Amino acid sequence: MLDFCDLIETSLRDVSTAPHRPAVIVVDEAQDLNRMQLTLTRRWSERAQYLVVAGDDDQAIYAWTGASPDAILDPDIPENHKVILRQSHRLPRAVHRLANTLIHRVARRQEKLYLPRREDGAVERLSSGTYKSPEYFILSSAMKRLERGKKIMFLASCSYMLEPIIAVLRKNAIPFHNPYRKANGYWNPLRTGKRSTVSQILSLLVGHPDHGEDHRTWTCGDIAMWADLLSAKGILREGAQELFQTSEAKQPFPIDRLAEVFEPGALQSFRAAYQRGGPSLLEWWRARVAADVQSRIRYAAELAARQGPHALVEQPQVVVGTIHSVKGGQADVVYLFPDLSRAGDAQYQRFGPSRDSVIRLFYVGITRARETVYICQRESAMAISI
Repeated sequence: MLDFCDLIETSLRDVSTAPHRPAVIVVDEAQDLNRMQLTLTRRWSERAQYLVVAGDDDQAIYAWTGASPDAILDPDIPENHKVILRQSHRLPRAVHRLANTLIHRVARRQEKLYLPRREDGAVERLSSGTYKSPEYFILSSAMKRLERGKKIMFLASCSYMLEPIIAVLRKNAIPFHNPYRKANGYWNPLRTGKRSTVSQILSLLVGHPDHGEDHRTWTCGDIAMWADLLSAKGILREGAQELFQTSEAKQPFPIDRLAEVFEPGALQSFRAAYQRGGPSLLEWWRARVAADVQSRIRYAAELAARQGPHALVEQPQVVVGTIHSVKGGQADVVYLFPDLSRAGDAQYQRFGPSRDSVIRLFYVGITRARETVYICQRESAMAISI
């Protein structure tokens, strides 16, 4: 049995030609490969006509995988074989200037002269608000940008530094996600899945005319999904769950049949809420969800109540993540927390390659911005100087 590293080692030892004998080998994002991976591609290229290594040593930030700038800088190649992409299609002048100043603090790198976009852009240094206290100054600044339809990123070097801003976004029912790390539920609370809170709320609201053009008659599956979270005592009739289990999920379940599901008092209040409109129906459901799941449904339910069910499925304007997680992404506005963990600060204080790795990380963070970068206040002395 072979693990991933074994596959590379075995290929280095036993496989002299790349699979399917390609004439051209293109290595994209080469700065993310470690020395062994690049050695293999170079060896395979000896039996191909061309090798193109595409990468940026300034964005080599995956050191824990063994990737390093040296892996693509060594061995050096002739200057007439180097092609520098000379035009950025993302960075405006101000952001380009800040990023360029920062990356030139790295001891060893391939020099690259490239031009910014024609727009001026902006770099703003917030006088108040750290990663631990984002609720007032940072939030009010971000809200102004959101009202203008801008896409925003909140970036930090470590995931724990994002917890306060996530708490603020949830408290204020502001949609957020991280499309580059979809498996992380903490960063993607509005994921749609078979048993997700979003799906359960939508299964409730789809049966009300206020839902708009997507409105339809509830199915047995819909009822089973949103009723599953209700507190059984005094609400669901005995045997209601068995009814759902024995019914075809796609079978229509008109509102007149709810007498088979609810106790008389619950049915009466449900009908009254239904008559008042979709928001009242959602409030009825929220008030009767079992106590042990109240905290789980609160954020999505509040978002649907304030902005309507469409807010649960539209792509959020806000991205939250570590700098590592959004490499390759972009936003109109980036809020960058300059803080470092103890381990990160120790790297930053050592100078040489260790310090350079921290500088490259924040270079990547800055260069996610198409228009404006906000440099937030540092929480402590453990922070990079930008």
